[in-house]
Amino acid sequence: MKEQLLSAYSDLSKIEQLELERQSTLVSEGYQQWAKELNVSRSYVEPDGFIRAREMNGQYDFGNYAPKSSFLNFLKIKGIW
Repeated sequence: MKEQLLSAYSDLSKIEQLELERQSTLVSEGYQQWAKELNVSRSYVEPDGFIRAREMNGQYDFGNYAPKSSFLNFLKIKGIW
């Protein structure tokens, strides 16, 4: 089964055929009516990336950031950093 899927995605003619089928489906009146009735959005974004980014940012405390270099401390005192 996996070999069939890999061979299907490695053959450019099959990929082009799938893309043509997709395009013809998107412009068909039946699909347009279905999307309108169910209020289907084409701008859906998978939220996994945002969730992971929020989790990673939550591991850090950006409020108590203090530069470790004396030069950076000087810049912070002067309001440059």
